[in-house]
Amino acid sequence: MPRDPRGDRPRPRSEGAERGDGDRVQLQRPRAAGPRRISAIHGGLPEEQRERVVGDKGLESSVHSAGVDVGVDVGGTFTDFVGFRGRSVVSLKLPSTRDPAEAVNAGMREVGATGMSHGTTVATNAILERKGARIAFITTAGFEDLLTIARQNRPSLYDFRVTRPSPPVPRERCFGLHERVDARGRPLLRPTPREIQRVVRAVRDSGAESVAVSLLFSFLRPQHERAISRAFRDLPISVSHEVLAEFREYERSSTTVLDAYVKPLVTRYLAALDASLRHGFLVMRSSGSVTTDRAVVRRPIDMVLSGPAGGVAAAASIARAPGLRHLMTFDMGGTSADFSVLEDGQPAWTTEAVIDSFPLALPVVDIESVGAGGGSLAVIDPGGALRVGPESAGADPGPVAYGKGGDRVTVTDADLVGGALGPGLLGGGLPLRKELAAKAIERLAAHLRISADEAVLGVQRVVRASMAKAMRLVLARRGVDPTEQALLAFGGAGPMHAVALAREIGMRTVVVPFLPGAFSAYGVLISPVGREYSRSVVRPLDRAGPAIARAIAEFKERARSDLESQEFDPRRALMDATVDLRFRGQSYELSIPLRGDLAASFRRAHRVRYGYVSRHEPIELVTVRLAVRVPRPVRTPARPTRPSHSSGHRRVLFEDGWLDAEVVHRDSLGIAAEVDGPVILEEDHATTVVPPDARVSIRPPGLLVIEVGT
Repeated sequence: MPRDPRGDRPRPRSEGAERGDGDRVQLQRPRAAGPRRISAIHGGLPEEQRERVVGDKGLESSVHSAGVDVGVDVGGTFTDFVGFRGRSVVSLKLPSTRDPAEAVNAGMREVGATGMSHGTTVATNAILERKGARIAFITTAGFEDLLTIARQNRPSLYDFRVTRPSPPVPRERCFGLHERVDARGRPLLRPTPREIQRVVRAVRDSGAESVAVSLLFSFLRPQHERAISRAFRDLPISVSHEVLAEFREYERSSTTVLDAYVKPLVTRYLAALDASLRHGFLVMRSSGSVTTDRAVVRRPIDMVLSGPAGGVAAAASIARAPGLRHLMTFDMGGTSADFSVLEDGQPAWTTEAVIDSFPLALPVVDIESVGAGGGSLAVIDPGGALRVGPESAGADPGPVAYGKGGDRVTVTDADLVGGALGPGLLGGGLPLRKELAAKAIERLAAHLRISADEAVLGVQRVVRASMAKAMRLVLARRGVDPTEQALLAFGGAGPMHAVALAREIGMRTVVVPFLPGAFSAYGVLISPVGREYSRSVVRPLDRAGPAIARAIAEFKERARSDLESQEFDPRRALMDATVDLRFRGQSYELSIPLRGDLAASFRRAHRVRYGYVSRHEPIELVTVRLAVRVPRPVRTPARPTRPSHSSGHRRVLFEDGWLDAEVVHRDSLGIAAEVDGPVILEEDHATTVVPPDARVSIRPPGLLVIEVGT
């Protein structure tokens, strides 16, 4: 078996070698409520739960005078809407509802939207909460145990009691088809019509609601998968050569199974939204681009990470500014915190994402998520230690300060009692009851036998420690020095905790963008239309030229056809070709742009990533890829022309104790303004805390840049 030169760990091989120690995305908690059947909504949400809409002068404005296209980000606590009328920004934040479509429909009516780009975690939550369809898995006979055996990776190397999560498909609904294709794509055994009908009857008798088909080496010869799929025209079906035409049968099968697992749910969800909106719309994809709702229905696994990907797409749009080419994104909402890295202005992506221990081998934005948000609950574990998250209070009942019956302390309650958070959310539309939060903090402090102030600081320290752990993982995975990165903080709670978190990690600069509380929705709105194509073509690099050329030519033709079918102009498309390369015998690859001397580029990238390189080992081509993007307009909000709020003061609890901090509305700061901490910068979308020894300045296009100090 091939060995990992970094750890001398043996690795199994089958269709292809075991996936290496490359980059992974691990989702730990869902962000939105569970799936239910959706119907059109005919009533809005209460007026007191609506955020005001802000125009280019920072004043409340009518949003019904003309239709707008909006970006929508459905989170676990709030659903955000961002659109533009000229350079006037139209924004709205509503509490998320148990049925995600309720808030989406209500917000669309409220802003008078005529078009929508939609980011959601409906598919993600179906996987994490195990609420997907009852599916059947069809594979080559003899490989029925593939999903159970999986790989030799152990989540805890020395734990003899460790148990793996059960696969989405139980063994009794895994069926073998007598067929075989060899590693060169040559048919060794063709499935007969009688054999196909035998498997079809078994699947139907199992009561399956959806079907996943992944046959050995079908990415080289898909005819057998097509034959079996034609027999299931009345059931949703996912076939691996369409979902992921790459080698490594376990990862390909896992991705195909997840696609089938969420397909009925996503189909119902998007169809209901389409019916209630009375027109089609765009959906954010995990790779950082958008596509039509019709295209997502064909491959719904594309939208699994669509919510967090919006924030990274928005970050890429401002990374063009001087000094912001190297960013780490920090998106802290009500339920979770998401982190990613942009190097030289480009988002990092991976084909080794993991969702609830199941591989997702599609190209996705490389994001690390933890269950740490404003609604994360503070609890005392059996050992008497304070823990914060991953369980969240959500939007209902929400934090104690909401006054909806919640009785357990959340991060929001601690921030409110500590003075960092003002007396209301949603631009004052959601008042916070500080006296209720203070009583809950006192109860927590009594259990811990500490003062109320220590309890507030304890909750903040613990949640930051959880986030700092995720940040260090992302930075180490990319080999990035934190002192060379700026922390881009957004989400409703991100700017409040960013400076303290940056100091803990060793970062020197924090950047807070415009519309921080709805920045992911802004990213969904401006993301390009896109699609990715790939195929495994394993062969020596020095003989791979013709195979690469054929694959790229086919991908370009498919891209033109796909764009035209979705009514986009293929002449505006930007195409980026890459190849996955490795030294022969390795079990992991590096993605290299398809230009210039590929061997030299690969060796340089290998040295940067792993610290060494061989000058003599032969190089193999593994996979050919083509990413296609059709740009959409990127607009930024106009700066307000006059202050919208006067300054004030309030007492805020910092690590050094209670201090009197000036409270300034963000719109009252002009370009090039500089303010020393301690200061609280308030706006309708978020609150930014600038502690002592830090300084904040305003830079185009309306960014808050904070030098964190010590």
